[in-house]
Amino acid sequence: MNKVLKELLVFNLFPFLIGFFVVTDFSIRKSIVIGWLIVFVNIVIGLIAFNLSKDKENKSFLKIYFGGMIIRLLLLLMIIFITLKFIGINPISFLFSLFIFYVINQIIELRYIIRSFSKK
Repeated sequence: MNKVLKELLVFNLFPFLIGFFVVTDFSIRKSIVIGWLIVFVNIVIGLIAFNLSKDKENKSFLKIYFGGMIIRLLLLLMIIFITLKFIGINPISFLFSLFIFYVINQIIELRYIIRSFSKK
């Protein structure tokens, strides 16, 4: 688990720093930081759900991991809606940063899952 967290930080650091230091507008910077934070928490919750379910039998694994995936998706959509509605940020940069970080982190999560099952 520590290796995947380091991988998450390394692969997120480059786009995060580019977005944070290249952009001078504060609302866009805030959008990038909030987007990164939301996706990072989402992925960490997904990794915890996977680690809880990987040693279970198939039926329990599917219930825990895919049920957690549905909860994560609904939570993500709710947080995005609340953020766009109540926090004064640039919505286009927020959604773009969410998309970029979500894709990067999903690739890392899938690599971690594949490595975990190939070790068995």
